[in-house]
Amino acid sequence: MNNSEIIVRAYAKINLTLDITGKRPDGYHDLSSIMQSVSIADIVTLRQTDTGAVTLSCSDPRVPCDERNIAVKCARAFYNAAGIDCGGLDIHIEKNIPMQAGMGGGSADGAAVLNGLNKMYGKPLAQSELIELAAGIGADIPFCLIGGTAWAQGIGEKLTRLPDIPECSIVVVKPDIGISTAQAYSAVDNAKVKFTPSTNAALENLGDITSLAKSLHNDFEQALEIPQLRALTDELSKYSGCLGACMSGSGSAVFAMFSDEAAAEKCAAALRGKYPFVTVARPVGADNG
Repeated sequence: MNNSEIIVRAYAKINLTLDITGKRPDGYHDLSSIMQSVSIADIVTLRQTDTGAVTLSCSDPRVPCDERNIAVKCARAFYNAAGIDCGGLDIHIEKNIPMQAGMGGGSADGAAVLNGLNKMYGKPLAQSELIELAAGIGADIPFCLIGGTAWAQGIGEKLTRLPDIPECSIVVVKPDIGISTAQAYSAVDNAKVKFTPSTNAALENLGDITSLAKSLHNDFEQALEIPQLRALTDELSKYSGCLGACMSGSGSAVFAMFSDEAAAEKCAAALRGKYPFVTVARPVGADNG
């Protein structure tokens, strides 16, 4: 036992591309997606107690603090896999990642718990074991474990590390609608449109932020056909300096990429007050967390 308390930053993710490549017999969907960590982060505090129980508290009262929470599931899975008697653990989440945004907030918290507990107990599990454990709990947790830039395949558990993308500013806007993951996948299953794969083209443009921003694509955004989201993407695209805009994950957050920080700040300033969540983020590399 190395530390009785550990604080971990749980970074949000955006999907630079998201192609749904098929539906599996078990009901899950296969995807091909370039995922990117961004500097919006929940703060997860893990503290050992002597209560014999795993307890959770959160700064946002909308977050369930019981067995439904991914952070609790990840804590229990870690202790079971590592063969460690819990003894008691208190988890506190300071919530900064918007909910129902497609930015992996719950998954990031779960990954922070896994990484934090593994560090707390002297790394009894290899990263490959943590990833396998995470994949059984939620599709985005494996990526959130490694962070940075990665190509996700399968249901999200097959990860290929990619070079960090160039420095840029990313304006993230969450409108006042939420989209559940189930709703998004249902829209894909019932979509009348034919999706055009985008990830391979984007992989060739990773080193050039202008070309990469032109490659942004999300099958969910196309399938959902929600006028408010389409209008937000169009609105962001019209700001001076915007290189490209797209919805993240299953939504409803939309992001826009800028090479010029001042232009990004100007865009965000114009949108604050109009939408409930507006911020300027930056890409976070795998080793910068």
